[in-house]
Amino acid sequence: MTKIHSLSGQQRLLQLARNQFGSGVMPADNATASNTNQQQGHFADKHQQLAARSGAASGQAGLTLAQRAERRLQMQRERQQHNLERVMTLALEYCPEHVSAQDIDPDWFQQFCELILDISNHSMQQLWAKILAGEIATPGKFSLKTLHTLKRMSYKEAMALQQAANLSCRPRQDPTARIYFGYIHRPSLWRVLTGRNRAVLNLSQFGLSYTQILSLVDIGLLHSSEIESGELPAGHQINWQYQQLSVNGSITSKNVVLQYYKYTASGAELLPLLSTQPNQQYLDALKLLLADVINFA
Repeated sequence: MTKIHSLSGQQRLLQLARNQFGSGVMPADNATASNTNQQQGHFADKHQQLAARSGAASGQAGLTLAQRAERRLQMQRERQQHNLERVMTLALEYCPEHVSAQDIDPDWFQQFCELILDISNHSMQQLWAKILAGEIATPGKFSLKTLHTLKRMSYKEAMALQQAANLSCRPRQDPTARIYFGYIHRPSLWRVLTGRNRAVLNLSQFGLSYTQILSLVDIGLLHSSEIESGELPAGHQINWQYQQLSVNGSITSKNVVLQYYKYTASGAELLPLLSTQPNQQYLDALKLLLADVINFA
């Protein structure tokens, strides 16, 4: 593939589209929206709509079984082509002006195209479009493992990832995001007697249920076990970046262990694609929970 170093992000995407399926990408204004609201109807109406989409609608009595099968396959190919072109069109909206001079890996792009053929949900298409735009800007940014993980993700799981993202922060010294939820004081006789050796935050109060956490673990976006920081000494400085907010403090006693959920490599790659909003109630509750062991500035 010939490299053209002066291409913008959108020009690079249009070139990829022409090479992949022989035509350009429709302008966003002319593209058919895939998230059209459907009117509520009776069960029979919805059943007929689904049957029509599957290619098994009634009214084909004059066709042979082979002809009906061919019609279904043709409808499937058209739907897949529509999905492919829709993601390409959406990617134009996210392409930066300046991109790497390095070309996108053709094998990566081929697998990307195969994986999006059956993605019809508009929100999921947007995620795939952002991935393509990010890969054009910085080839190698998204691994094939991450693509296959996203392929397995349902819209419900994508919403769980969004909720998790809203509660995620990054320590300044570690770029991997995490979700803090509690602490442990390594046992001492006094703490065993008083019972004040552990505190845990219920994340479901802030939109992230334990069921959602398990689903993110199951598809490989969160590590399967809760992570512990290791014992932090008294005076250890805490510097977290929570969305646009800086959270600073210092450990006030020895033998403190912070607990959190940590993203896998695939989860860390997908997280920046989401638009997040800080949850002030979560931040306030976390600070209150940790007030016994951390003095926040």
